[in-house]
Amino acid sequence: MGKAGVDSENRMRLIRLIENITMGTGAVSYLTESIHGAGSPQAQKIMITRLADLESAKSYAYQLCGIQNLQ
Repeated sequence: MGKAGVDSENRMRLIRLIENITMGTGAVSYLTESIHGAGSPQAQKIMITRLADLESAKSYAYQLCGIQNLQ
């Protein structure tokens, strides 16, 4: 069961996008850890989280999935 008020089709569109960019034909063929030579993977995750513009990323994901006004 998902969050009330969120269309199941939109949820599935986002899941398919995540699948495509992580395991499917749109996936990169390398890991961040393999191209970044400094620090532990956990330190990299912390810095990516601090520096990432999540609102822009979410907006792009919605556009790619053809979802309007999910907020």
